[in-house]
Amino acid sequence: MVTTARNYPGESASRSGNFAIWVSRFPLIAATAIFTAISTRFLLDPVHSAAARGIVFSSNAGITVARVGFGAFPLAFAIILLTCLVSRRRILLGIYMVLTIDAVALAVRTIGMVIDNSVKENIPVLAPEIALLIVSVIALNVELRRRKKETEPVPAALDKIRGDFRNA
Repeated sequence: MVTTARNYPGESASRSGNFAIWVSRFPLIAATAIFTAISTRFLLDPVHSAAARGIVFSSNAGITVARVGFGAFPLAFAIILLTCLVSRRRILLGIYMVLTIDAVALAVRTIGMVIDNSVKENIPVLAPEIALLIVSVIALNVELRRRKKETEPVPAALDKIRGDFRNA
């Protein structure tokens, strides 16, 4: 007796689907970690965190504004991205959010570098921001392809074969 194994379309979808889901989640994981780190620094010690970047506060109200602007907003982004990360349905939304935030931050940083003549000081953060943007675009493409595959109809012959195995 000879047994033949056939590789029908969709059989390896779970393996490639699992890989795709983790590729899609990577920018969400990275951005969640980055925003959490930023917010933690500015919520716990806004004066020293800001001073390390050349920012000085002249009042207690300024320190509170820094806690909100540099601490609360990144923390809110991290929480939103975490909810997108744990929900397969919201991964695409999270990727779009990371792309939007990163693209806007990169554009504002680039314009600011030119206007403020601060190229030297900002060069170290350009590479990670560009890398996150590239990884997010890749993740977006992977996630859109994965979703398209999930919505493609199963060929009738394959559906019949699956039905035969279920009924056996």
